[in-house]
Amino acid sequence: MKTITGILIVLLCFSCFQNENKKNPPSDNSATLQSFDWLIGDWKRTNDVEGNSTYENWTKVSKDKYRGLGCTIHNGDTIFKEELKLFNLEKEWVLEVSGVNESPTPFHLINHTENGFISENETNEFPKKIEYKRQNDSLLANISDDSTEITFNFIKPENR
Repeated sequence: MKTITGILIVLLCFSCFQNENKKNPPSDNSATLQSFDWLIGDWKRTNDVEGNSTYENWTKVSKDKYRGLGCTIHNGDTIFKEELKLFNLEKEWVLEVSGVNESPTPFHLINHTENGFISENETNEFPKKIEYKRQNDSLLANISDDSTEITFNFIKPENR
């Protein structure tokens, strides 16, 4: 029963988040556009801490802006939540993370391919680097600094 309650809470969060996205009109900036459509969808972490369920949801707001929502649920309670924005800012892609620190933290993309990207913010305490990579039906997210690395393995829930 707690699992069903947790899933309903996540779906409610995603629904509210997607309604907010509809209020933002698409941008006309077409400079250095890269498609990150491979991120879109609902993702569930497969290598989670026992008792936790971690989810990410990505939507496309416009051709140069994507939004993500990540949350972790433990015993029906949300114990972690972050909002992610991936957007094109003056010919540069930025991954912005909110909800962890007092103000949003930008990570500038230093490398991107057809199915992945690496972003950095050397002034952030942890992580300094965030990497996303799509491999077949899986999404891998890796956060790291010089001494610590944490990998998040995700699949689409219907692929379990």
